[in-house]
Formats: sequence, C-alpha cells, structure tokens
Amino acid sequence: MSKCNDEFLIKYINLKRHEYINDLQVLLGYAQLGKSDKIYEYIQRVIDEYNNERNVFNSDMDSIMKFIKNKIEEN
Repeated sequence: MSKCNDEFLIKYINLKRHEYINDLQVLLGYAQLGKSDKIYEYIQRVIDEYNNERNVFNSDMDSIMKFIKNKIEEN
C-alpha cells in the first residue's frame, strides 16, 4: 500500500473513532433524558450507516479508497 493510502487510512481510523465516541455521547444524552424512541431511531440510523460501509468494504480496493477519501473530505 502506498504512503498516501496509509495516510488516508490513518485519517479514516481517527475519524471513525471520533464518530463512535460521538454516537455514544448522543445515545447517553437520549438515555439521560428518557427518550427511548430517539435512542431506537438513532441506533437504526447508525446500523444503516455501518451496513453501507460494510458493503463498500466488501468491494474492490478502488471503491474502498474512494469511499474513505470522500468520508475524510466530508469532515
């Protein structure tokens, strides 16, 4: 793997770590407010996002790198 791809992967891992922590904080906030309906909706949205990522990561390397680059550029 090239150095450029390595850098993108490191940025992506850092981005995902940040997203995971943010997701947990949102869920904790909903739990503290007793908003179980919001918790369910939020978890369903996160599951949908993870399923989309899984589909991308089950494809070819070019699609994976394009996906990672797009995610990094969005943030």
